[in-house]
Amino acid sequence: MAIARSADGVYVDEPWLLMRWDRVHKCIRSEWRGFANSVEFRAGVMKGVQAIRENHATGYVSDTRKVKVIVHEDQRWANEIVVPLMVDAGLKRMAVVIAQQGLGKLTVEDTIRMVDSRELLVRTFKSVPEAMAWVGEV
Repeated sequence: MAIARSADGVYVDEPWLLMRWDRVHKCIRSEWRGFANSVEFRAGVMKGVQAIRENHATGYVSDTRKVKVIVHEDQRWANEIVVPLMVDAGLKRMAVVIAQQGLGKLTVEDTIRMVDSRELLVRTFKSVPEAMAWVGEV
């Protein structure tokens, strides 16, 4: 995975994840494209922290509709380690677009339920446009 973003704002472009800085909407956008093993998941999520810091982002939209599963250890790690890093970097709102059904939907919802941060508002949405509108309210 590349260390820095490309000139077009892309931080990650892998079979499992596309992540970029959206200059128009001034937020980080990630699209999980399918299964990511633990190493790929954690590296991708940490790339999000880097993107938040570098762009002073207050909003983040994560499209998780193609996520297959997030193992419990990674869920706990995301909540205990990554959420505080995102808050410290200035993130205020995270919109998560979730699938309508399936194991991926359940594990993403489990992960979101674990978030215990008064400084970070997290909401789920059925579509990217709805999520983008909410994140843009910051």
